[in-house]
Amino acid sequence: MALSMAHPYQIAIRQLGCRATGVRQWGRTGQLFALFQNSFYFNLDEALFCVGHSGLNSGPLNIATDVPKTVDWQQCGLRLGDRVWTTGDKVRIGQWLELLVTQSETWQPRTTDCGWSARTLAKGLRAISNFDKKEIPSDGLGNFILSDWPSVTHNPLSRYAKPAVTGLSHWLQDQSSDTDWILRLIGLGPGLTPSGDDFLGGAMIALHMINNADSASQLWNVARPISLAHGNRISHAHLKAAAAGFGSAQLHDAINALLHARKSELQNAVRALGRIGQTSGWDTLAGAVTTYRARFAKHDFVNN
Repeated sequence: MALSMAHPYQIAIRQLGCRATGVRQWGRTGQLFALFQNSFYFNLDEALFCVGHSGLNSGPLNIATDVPKTVDWQQCGLRLGDRVWTTGDKVRIGQWLELLVTQSETWQPRTTDCGWSARTLAKGLRAISNFDKKEIPSDGLGNFILSDWPSVTHNPLSRYAKPAVTGLSHWLQDQSSDTDWILRLIGLGPGLTPSGDDFLGGAMIALHMINNADSASQLWNVARPISLAHGNRISHAHLKAAAAGFGSAQLHDAINALLHARKSELQNAVRALGRIGQTSGWDTLAGAVTTYRARFAKHDFVNN
């Protein structure tokens, strides 16, 4: 389905991610720089935003509109390089499209519920370690959620990533101050957000959700210039959001369920997370699970 482009065509924004509210500010400018069938990205100054249809996942950079899922954004008259500017109540994109901001709600990620402990986390980790391996994609880094990850040899990507996963674990356990392993993760894998970036993002979000923002900041201080050097603006923007503790709604739900060992909720959240991207959901979860295993390794019941 294509939108019939009057001059201009107006659509309403249904939801703004918590880091996308800047589109409400008057007089910001940028351009459309990535265009896909289901979504498109534009920047305003240094900030990046992702626009999609009504079914777009809730996330910090995401802007969900009231456009049905059948719309193909590539057939809507939009062009790469189209100028973008804001007027306070609208976002104008090129000559053909206006996004109406006035009726939008703001999405905030679910905060960590009270009452979790290392013991409940241990139960959650055991539950996720027993997740049906057949549901984990053969590509990406999802197999690192399993308790036997040291023996993971499922694909070339995970084999290459193993030293970095070990490096992260040692760093979180204060066994090493070395962070060179981050070089192995950033940019690892294909796609808009490579698996290695997603893995690191999941680790930083997991740290925030147990009130360990300082460690997340230390990781980001090392990763930020490496990410910038790779030149993937979209992945860099998502990593920057993760460094502040913000990820997809599904990841926040999965981590909450993991921390509290709510097994049924965890199973549903993991399956919802697995539907994000080709492997992105699994990759972020693997980063979170690895982080908790390492951080709480001194509690014998976490790994036993």
